Amino acid sequence: MKIINKYILRELIPPFFLSVFILVFVLLTQFMVKHLDRFLGKGLSLSIIFKFILFHSASIISLAIPMAMLVATMMAFGRLSSDNEITGFKSTGVSYFSFLKPGLLFGIIAVMLMIPFNLWILPEMNHNLRKLSYQISKDRPDLDIKENMINSIYEKVIYVGDQLTATSYNDIVIFNKDSHKNRTTILANTGHITSLEDGIILDLNDGSIHEYISSNNNEYRKTYFNKYKILIPFEDINLNNNKVLIKQNREMNINLLLATIKNKKNEIKNLSDSNIKNKLKIDELIVEKQNLNSELPKMEKELGEKDKKYKDKYIRLSQVKTLINNLENSIKKNNKIIPHFKSEINRYEVELHRKFSIPIACLVFILLGIPLGIVSKKGSFSISIAFSLGFFILYWSLLTVGEFLGDEGKINPAISMWLGNIILGFISMYLFYISSFGNIKFGEKIKSVKNLLTKPRI
Repeated sequence: MKIINKYILRELIPPFFLSVFILVFVLLTQFMVKHLDRFLGKGLSLSIIFKFILFHSASIISLAIPMAMLVATMMAFGRLSSDNEITGFKSTGVSYFSFLKPGLLFGIIAVMLMIPFNLWILPEMNHNLRKLSYQISKDRPDLDIKENMINSIYEKVIYVGDQLTATSYNDIVIFNKDSHKNRTTILANTGHITSLEDGIILDLNDGSIHEYISSNNNEYRKTYFNKYKILIPFEDINLNNNKVLIKQNREMNINLLLATIKNKKNEIKNLSDSNIKNKLKIDELIVEKQNLNSELPKMEKELGEKDKKYKDKYIRLSQVKTLINNLENSIKKNNKIIPHFKSEINRYEVELHRKFSIPIACLVFILLGIPLGIVSKKGSFSISIAFSLGFFILYWSLLTVGEFLGDEGKINPAISMWLGNIILGFISMYLFYISSFGNIKFGEKIKSVKNLLTKPRI
């Protein structure tokens, strides 16, 4: 490897790891702040909290690495440009395209590490996160109950006031979702939520039960209690021990995604083949129906309604009409199912392309970072983050919009997930072309943006 390639790689590696660390820390802190009320003061063990953070960090890392690649590239080439080393390289005959070799090599290494991570590790971590959330909800159902808000558990709607301890609240109001069947309202001064192996127990203290009994007399009954228990089985709220969590598209590895897509396509093929066979059968039955309709009046006139041959023909006509009706209903049913399968295939194919498009974005961001770093002539972390955030927001917006359109079947799933890479790829090539030929106006525009970002406020 040439000395210049080693030199540029040494410039890229430290800011890359620094950027990854800072971005993961910031995104993880944002996640923790968002879910802080779910963890603090709830009596959860440190091991559960650590697992929850660890499992969620996988999705954060998959986003932080492409963004860090752009930040590191801008910092490295911005530093080289500000120290006039780029000018020195050019004076010795080194072209801009020579800078691509170490940058692309660094990007290819990152892509080779990220693709296996996205294909196998990230889906498993996402699935483990959902299983852990499920287990937390089962063991500690009170964690999902919000203070001074209306909460829903199975058929019960529960309002709680302030939290007294980890699992107890005051000013509790409970009533059923379907108030038409059972108009019962329970009020309690305090209450405690306990999770058992097979259900949830609500222990209520010092309250009253208000019942409206729908009868001719419209009876209303009020019952006072010192202690009252309500049992909600886990089976009723879909939290039983035997429940198997079916993996969603974000939780499927590459093998499972491909197998699921293949199975769905086979289902569509079978339904389409069934429709074709049913249509052919309907055509045959329609011909038979027409023949029977023409024969029956003649037989009725010649043999009479009580003749056995006439009766057999008449029964067969009824059978043919029933068969035609059943086959038509089967075709209609299949035609309703096929779009549903196609929609599922779209979601799985979108996720399949997503697992590759995000790692490949590392190469796109390197192509983008080299010209931006050179023309900005600033290797500071703050300037690099500012530019990177702008382009990453643009990329993420294109990715999000593309994912929505791909899931809905508006555009091809492949195009939807690669749209951001394609657009930013063209932008990066244009910027690289401009910077390689020393476009002064473009450099002045970047410099003016840089001055705005670094200008001290009065």
